[in-house]
Parts: sequence; structure tokens; C-alpha cells
Amino acid sequence: MIVLTGAAGGVASLLRLDGPVRRTDLVAADPDIVAGDLADPQFCRSVVRGADAIVHLAGQADPSTPWPGLRTPNADVTANVLDAAVAAGVPRVVLASSLHAVAGHVDAGLTFVGEDLPPHACCPYGAAKVLAEQLARCYADVWGLTAICLRLGGVLARPMAQSWRGGWLSPGDLNRLVTAALTADVRFGIYHGVSANTPQVYGYGLPGYAPEDDSSTFTDLPDDLTPPPATHPRWGIAHRS
Repeated sequence: MIVLTGAAGGVASLLRLDGPVRRTDLVAADPDIVAGDLADPQFCRSVVRGADAIVHLAGQADPSTPWPGLRTPNADVTANVLDAAVAAGVPRVVLASSLHAVAGHVDAGLTFVGEDLPPHACCPYGAAKVLAEQLARCYADVWGLTAICLRLGGVLARPMAQSWRGGWLSPGDLNRLVTAALTADVRFGIYHGVSANTPQVYGYGLPGYAPEDDSSTFTDLPDDLTPPPATHPRWGIAHRS
């Protein structure tokens, strides 16, 4: 059984997981969602009990959010989920990170960002994602948890503009990515979540992930967005989870 957090969010709505899934969010948007606050350690432990894996998508997804609005949903809750996984004996956590964790490299002029580069957050949101990745590394090293961090790009049916081409992640490839993360023979890893885009701005190397979609197939994209999204338009990484 897989526990899916942030189940009422936009990314979760595009995800199709095999087998039984326990879906949870702050509010029960439908009868299949277990409502509760993951900031409450007791609820967090109860909702993951008996799971084989956790796909953690819950959190504040607006990249323009200042740190006070990120501390609880993106830092404390992540720590709670990792704590709960260890306490409940859940062996694997797939954690939603973001390309915002490395988008500072793009600002610095790089045209290709590989997974071997160190983090370079573009904003407090990106820095919170780096913190989540490092927490996951700690839990993998110290407690033996399998933790796979996915730096998701812009998850929509089509890129929003030309500037989204490099960081786009199609819904189909999102599902291929998460499926690979749930089965990869890796104790810990941080991987970029993008489609097989042209141009290739972000490298990807999650074992078992073979993206099939390419942003270059969309020939009618606007040059840019008016008004711009709540993220740097060059990154193409405004996702909603």
C-alpha cells in the first residue's frame, strides 16, 4: 500500500499509482481522502502505518512564498513524514523536491544543469527543497530509509511558454518518473524530474526512468507569459503540488 500526501493537489491529481493507495490531505476534497494535518506527528504516524511506501507531495507549492510560510509545510512536515516512516517501518519515501533547488545555476548562465552539480537555490522555496533533500539523505544514512528525491519541473499537460521548454514534465512522464522512483534499486538519490525535452536544460538519470515526451512537439507556444507566473519564467518550473 502506498500513502500519497498532498492528494488534493494538482500534481497528485495527475498521478496514477498501481495498487492500493491511501490518500491524505489537509481537507477531504472527496470521500477517498483521509483528512488531517501532517504537522501533527501523531496524525502523521497514524496515516502512514502499514504502508510499503510514501509519495510525499504535500507542502506549500507557491515558489514566491517567503520563509515564514514555508517553515511548517515544507520543512517541519517533511521531517515529520521521515520520522513517521522510520517509526512505522515504512521502507521507502519518494519526496517531491523542485528544480528551484538548482535554478540558481541557470541564473548564473549555465545552459545545462546536471544532477552532479551542487544545489544552487533560486529563492527561499528552493532552499526549503534543498533542506528537505538533505533531511532525506540523513534519514537514509542514519536509519536506513530508502529516500528518492525528485526535483519536479513544470507539471502540466503542455508547456505554458517557450521559456518552459527545458523544465517541462508531462503528466505521462510524471507517472513514469514516480513509478521508477518506487522501484529503483537505490538507497538514496536526488534526480531531476523533466521530460525528454529539446533543448535539454536539466539532465536526468533516475534508474528505470525513460521519458517519452518532448516539449519541442509544441510549436504554438507564446514567447512568454503575461502576467508572468510566480517564478522566474526562464526556469519553467512553476508546479503545483
